Amino acid sequence: MDGKRVRLSVLRQIPEDPALRRDWNALVARSGDAQVFYTYEWALAVQRAYSEVLRPFIFLAYDEANALRGVAALAESAEKEVSFLCATTGDYCDFLSSREDRAEFVASVFSALRAGNTASVTLTNLPADSPTEKAIRKGARDAGYHVFARLAYDCAQYSTKVLDRAKNEKPRVARPKMIRRALKAMSAGGTIRVDHIQSAGAAADLLPAFTRAHVGRFLVTNRISNLARPERRVFLSELTHLLADSGWLCLTRMMAGDRIIAWNYGFRFHGSWFWYQPTFESDLEKHSPGYCLLAKIVEEAAENPEFHTVDLGLGAEDYKGRVANQSRKTLCVNVDTALTRHLMTMCRYGASRLAQASPVIEKALRSGRDALQFLKKRVNTDGSKATFLWGLRRLRTSCFSRDEVLFYEFTANSLAKSNSLTLVSIDLDVLAEAAMQYPDEEGTLAYLLRCAPRLHKDCSGFALLNPQGEFVHFTWAGPFSGFHWSELNSTLPSPSPDSVILFDSWTPVAQRGKGYYAPTLALVSERIHQQGKRAWGFSAATNTSSIRGLEKMGFPRRFTVVRRKLLWWQWLKQEMVESTVNPEVLTAC
Repeated sequence: MDGKRVRLSVLRQIPEDPALRRDWNALVARSGDAQVFYTYEWALAVQRAYSEVLRPFIFLAYDEANALRGVAALAESAEKEVSFLCATTGDYCDFLSSREDRAEFVASVFSALRAGNTASVTLTNLPADSPTEKAIRKGARDAGYHVFARLAYDCAQYSTKVLDRAKNEKPRVARPKMIRRALKAMSAGGTIRVDHIQSAGAAADLLPAFTRAHVGRFLVTNRISNLARPERRVFLSELTHLLADSGWLCLTRMMAGDRIIAWNYGFRFHGSWFWYQPTFESDLEKHSPGYCLLAKIVEEAAENPEFHTVDLGLGAEDYKGRVANQSRKTLCVNVDTALTRHLMTMCRYGASRLAQASPVIEKALRSGRDALQFLKKRVNTDGSKATFLWGLRRLRTSCFSRDEVLFYEFTANSLAKSNSLTLVSIDLDVLAEAAMQYPDEEGTLAYLLRCAPRLHKDCSGFALLNPQGEFVHFTWAGPFSGFHWSELNSTLPSPSPDSVILFDSWTPVAQRGKGYYAPTLALVSERIHQQGKRAWGFSAATNTSSIRGLEKMGFPRRFTVVRRKLLWWQWLKQEMVESTVNPEVLTAC
């Protein structure tokens, strides 16, 4: 690539141009590292899905014959920060050109960025074995930038090149006996089979079920799946159609009879089979269905001479290490014009490395960071004075306090009859759908994470649906006996053996003020009464809105419990409103 004869073109929008698509993908093929993440289709899917937060910043290099010689698919955020366009979606990101042209192409891009006053560039998931990293060090520095590169990920891979295909040698996957036992156990639900969906229509029809399974699985592991966000779901939908048209999509299912028990949303591209976004049914976790599916994919890839690698992608999950026989490192490269920001980046990385060396230090630093972030958020929301007064109240109540909780019996109520609202039992699919409905509500997501571990306990959850299919209120019911009240830091004797307590109610912020609390309690109470049991609810005396709602519904208040605390001691006193329950004084310390 002769710099004097090369024309650099900048696009702020990827055009839907068949000629550009052909030339771009031809460049991927001859770049020396053909990855599906580098393709025109992948970049176009990102643009369609993330247009509100990412503005494409595409550099194209053409020679004097107007042939495409280089592509740098970058993006610019609203804060003017430049990154790889596909950084949040692709396992690998890179500049595209022949290896011989790479240094000159990278230098020309950074020269153009500097001329355009771009102050900071962050390039993540750059393969460490790519010539681009060396080209950035020289080209960016020549353009007046400071460069700092650090390890980002170590991507596990299984290479079939170690196998003697002539002798039909089988891959060695760890724990083969466990896999056989697991497959046998899961086959009780029907014959185990694996199929691969590659057509756009069939894959698109399966995406909603795959998405629910993925979001639900993450909730069980106390995480929020990226598929809870609508833009990520749009991205997968767009990617499905674009890659299926090119024959690169491979949505794999492992079935037990008619039930899908494990998934992998992946790709087959230039000899690599990508384990990109897997999930499985959480109730089968003890049988490791995800690991069994991966073993099946490795076996199939080993039998097909078309494949040389099963790429397990980003993430350091333990099961990947049991399969992999090699790995590929990726880098995060920070490029900055300001020396102070450059030094701060290096210091933060050094501190994180130091923290990782000691779990105790890492935990302390994380706790300190979380506390500072919480205080900063509270100051920004309430102001410094209100935050200071809140801190004083917290200090006082940690030493001595008086708390009062009011208990109501939920009797039959006409509010239980509603034609426009529907009560459903909470299961993992309900929690997953709710997470996708409220991806921007931190409080609601935290509530759903709190709910997931309860699904297999001796309590039942209920969700209220409005006519639009939105989950507008949630509550839980469980045995009164042995229930631990966090407000009282204690348990209480049950009013009767058949008593059920309703607890942990939640209304998403977007649905508050619409009167969903009362109908939910009424509908749940009606179900409990139909089972021949008594339903109870409670409210802190300071929660005036809850008390107002309960008393407006006509639920009788039966008793109150007052908790007094002094340092490490506490006293509980139960005061009767009616003679339904025998009064008694409870003490604990």
